[in-house]
Amino acid sequence: MANLEPYGFPDTLEQLWLEPQGEDTFKVSCVPFRVYGLALGDRVRLDPAGQQVTELLEKSEHRVFRILLLPALSDSEATRLHGAIDDAVTQNHLKSEWSGDRHIAIDLPPGRNIHLVWALIKDAANDGSIAWEWGDVEQFQPGDVK
Repeated sequence: MANLEPYGFPDTLEQLWLEPQGEDTFKVSCVPFRVYGLALGDRVRLDPAGQQVTELLEKSEHRVFRILLLPALSDSEATRLHGAIDDAVTQNHLKSEWSGDRHIAIDLPPGRNIHLVWALIKDAANDGSIAWEWGDVEQFQPGDVK
């Protein structure tokens, strides 16, 4: 789990998939949705109970690009944009994960860009129908272990 309190979500944790790398180190093996400063392939350490990420040990150089299709976007337009984003992600051989129908986190490995996806969403971004962000706009902060 990653504590989301340092990012304005009190009493909230994000579940992360981790792959053991050693006695007390793990590799992030999912695309994080809400925690900042972590990405696919990063090496982390957990608390003594093995429940929460407490330290970022090594960055993988992957980045996370997040898109939220806001309620201002009609259901039909959201469905169309969802499909178009999925197609662009597939065509570019990128990894992604959806949380519901309107929130996607896209993994960008080193040397890859988001241009094809951006071309699909830029108009919606300009008119306020979507929100987007990079997952590394803030550093990882473990917060208090709960």
